[in-house]
Amino acid sequence: MPNDVDLLVRTSRAVGGVHRSVGEIAVPVEVVDRDLPMSEVEVLFRSPHLPCLAVVDEQDGSIGMVSRSRFTDAQTGRLGYGRAVLARRPVGEVADWSPLVVDERTGIVESATRAMERSGETRYDDVLVRSGTWGAVATSDLVRALVAALSERSLHDPLTRLPGRELVLHTAREWARLLPGSTRRLLLVQADVDGFARVNARFGGAAGDALLRVLADRFADGVPTGAMVGRTGSDELMAVVLLPGVPGAEAEEQVARVVEGVGRALLPQAPDEPPVRLTWVVSPVGAADADALVQEAQRRMLARKADPLPAVAAPG
Repeated sequence: MPNDVDLLVRTSRAVGGVHRSVGEIAVPVEVVDRDLPMSEVEVLFRSPHLPCLAVVDEQDGSIGMVSRSRFTDAQTGRLGYGRAVLARRPVGEVADWSPLVVDERTGIVESATRAMERSGETRYDDVLVRSGTWGAVATSDLVRALVAALSERSLHDPLTRLPGRELVLHTAREWARLLPGSTRRLLLVQADVDGFARVNARFGGAAGDALLRVLADRFADGVPTGAMVGRTGSDELMAVVLLPGVPGAEAEEQVARVVEGVGRALLPQAPDEPPVRLTWVVSPVGAADADALVQEAQRRMLARKADPLPAVAAPG
């Protein structure tokens, strides 16, 4: 039975990724003058790939829209014309002159919310997107993008943009399932900011937030390609690394290289920057209990906080 995190991860993947603004999913749209005869509009709508038309009034600069459904209703007489009469009419008489228009930088959440707040016949119409050129996005695509954005928001830390604790644990469990029958191992490296509360007390919460963002970026740069780095606590970061199989003599050196790389990345770079303590735990070859590894990493971190040794040191 999948848990909530499984469902969120699968949903995010199913909708095709996460987009920040509506301009990222908008497609170019044909723009026509309001005086264009409907006979020519009919030719344009013969393309199955044309979702709508943007209609511009050159005199006052207003923008309207003819959706495919509105065009069909006009052709069948539902808007009071009918095919024979309509052919001689300008498209401006059929267009909706109060479509939903958003700027290309408008966020997905705001755009989808405004689209779903519409009522009546226009509720499911496309949304026009204003940029250097006009674009359009289907309401269904907005809803899918909204689902992906909300899924990501649930699984990621809003401050550092890193995966949150639940997604880190989910990934560790998924990677642990890959180990049986292989020579690979799972390595967890945990970092804790020493004296983080003093940073907040002395410089303020904004300074503490800025420090965490900087350390998160350095941590991500210090781990091997393909590793996951997440924020697992208020001042704790964790990397999950799937180690490839190596001969026995090189196994400890392999772990040491990863930890040393993280340690170098997290060395203080300013006089007032607090040190970072590292702990790590690695699974046996070909097997891992992800939850037990995380628990052991946490136990070691708590024990290390009282350790008088340098905060970041080479493994040994």
